[in-house]
Amino acid sequence: MRCAGYALEPLPGAVMVLCVARRCCAAGDPSNVRVFAPDGSILRYFYWRPGSLGVTSLLPHSLEAFMRCDRVLVGLCFWGVLGCGSGGVSSGPGGTNPGSGGSTGSNTGGQGAGGSRAGSGGAGPGSGGTSVGSGGRGVGSGGAGAGSGGTSVGSGGMGVGSGGANAGSGGSAIGGISGGSLLDRITTSDVITPAGVKAGVRNYRIWGAVMLRVAPVYTAPLANCGTLVCYTTGTAAAPNARVARLDGSDRLLGSLDLGAGVECRGIAAEPDGHFAALLWADTTDQIYVKRFDLAGTMSFSTELTNVDNHPTDFGIGESRLEFGAGKYGAYYHVHSDSGHEGDTLKFVAAATGAQTTQWSWGCSHSMSDLLSFSPAANTFLPVCVTDCYPGTGSGDFAAVSKGGIYTDNRNKVIDVAAGCNGSVAGELGGAAVASAGWKIVFNAHQSAVTLGQSSYSTSSMNQDIGFSSIATNHTAAGAVVWLTTTPSVNEADSAMARWQPEGDAAEQYVVGWMEPTPTPVAYKLSRVNAAGAVLEAPVNVVAKARWGQRDDPFRVHTNRDVVWAWFDAAGATTLHFARLHSGGTATCASF
Repeated sequence: MRCAGYALEPLPGAVMVLCVARRCCAAGDPSNVRVFAPDGSILRYFYWRPGSLGVTSLLPHSLEAFMRCDRVLVGLCFWGVLGCGSGGVSSGPGGTNPGSGGSTGSNTGGQGAGGSRAGSGGAGPGSGGTSVGSGGRGVGSGGAGAGSGGTSVGSGGMGVGSGGANAGSGGSAIGGISGGSLLDRITTSDVITPAGVKAGVRNYRIWGAVMLRVAPVYTAPLANCGTLVCYTTGTAAAPNARVARLDGSDRLLGSLDLGAGVECRGIAAEPDGHFAALLWADTTDQIYVKRFDLAGTMSFSTELTNVDNHPTDFGIGESRLEFGAGKYGAYYHVHSDSGHEGDTLKFVAAATGAQTTQWSWGCSHSMSDLLSFSPAANTFLPVCVTDCYPGTGSGDFAAVSKGGIYTDNRNKVIDVAAGCNGSVAGELGGAAVASAGWKIVFNAHQSAVTLGQSSYSTSSMNQDIGFSSIATNHTAAGAVVWLTTTPSVNEADSAMARWQPEGDAAEQYVVGWMEPTPTPVAYKLSRVNAAGAVLEAPVNVVAKARWGQRDDPFRVHTNRDVVWAWFDAAGATTLHFARLHSGGTATCASF
């Protein structure tokens, strides 16, 4: 069989072949061509360069970013059909209706307004075969090309989806995987950054301090279906905050330099494409919310200040930045002039840069933090893990110390063992906006808390993953649900996001965590309902994706996909970007 003039290896049982015509990529650029079995699994992977086509490897997993062309996927072929549709040319002697994808869409023309647009259907194979319409595997109505309209993210099964007529300025219509397990739905893209990521610092975690692999990495979806990823390069003595701009296909559009001498401690975006970064200057103990447009032009820089404390270091605690209700919320660790460790919650108006303070001193010591904005509740939820106050009573810390997870530094979710000395037996992972209130995940111990600085033993006690519901008034709604019970494993690095797969309206969440033992390290994903009951058993996704440490990685994108980013090690220049495909659609803004 042939497609776009190239011979393709026929494989028994194959339903379709995605292929790329010669004009799709510049000379020397690789493109991927894969053959799918009826169940959606990949049977062959083709690595193409001009003048050759050959099988180089087997990939026994489902669809990843199946092409890395700089332009457009133009071919759709079927096993058993002689020929293919390329650029809208219909084919197929099977006597079936090729659908509207068999002819060129109404907005032809290269990069003009509206762009090049594929039809909504696709050629049908022979009688009894699988037709490719707007929801099947293959090329649906996605289309591509830069025009003046809004980019649309399609749902169209495994391939380019049903969304995208009239791609927005600089954008293209993309699709997603609309079925299968969590593992099947993951794709990962690699982005090369201009400099190596900064090393992490020694940070207090579970009953002691350990080195973090890299400086935190923060992800912010954009309303135009692109994504911003904020990270820090350089060294402790010479850091540099940067932002990678990704398009709707998770490819690098460019990098923004947010300044030398500062580290990225959070990022959040507004609906119009403006964004702010929480930037920390270690040498001067200063922290700022700086607002930018997508070209990197700064509109304001607001230093966040308290009279009696400063952000001296992040060897203890964390930092978070979120946007909602026209303002940025910044929640981060501070060190008091009297020598104690706490946190502060501040807001910065997006229109003016004016700051207000919710509190200058909250949980103490503040060991772990989350911040999440609920549009329905129109409020920010701050959550902390403390190793001492507000839970510890009066007396000698050696005998009475107790920590816990709290919202608003006063509403208890759960007690955890702690020593009022940096030792604590719990750590926050992620927060997700629920239909009412929020859900949070964390790692902690299931055994009852005893008091004092010897209340936790790393040799006889362990960490499991907890799931808790938080009401709209920021109080715990019911008991903690334990998602793991593993006496010999200390789960960590938990993460969570609302999960809204196409065609399934039930309230549910995707939860992830890392299992350090037994080796090799496993990264597990599971799916749970609103009550924390498991809907899909944990699966190890380490062959496709990992995530970071202490950076609340999972974010819900415009089409309800869940995305996150990470680096493997200090000094690495390859940024990994993962997408868990919901199969959903979205109309992307045209900024």
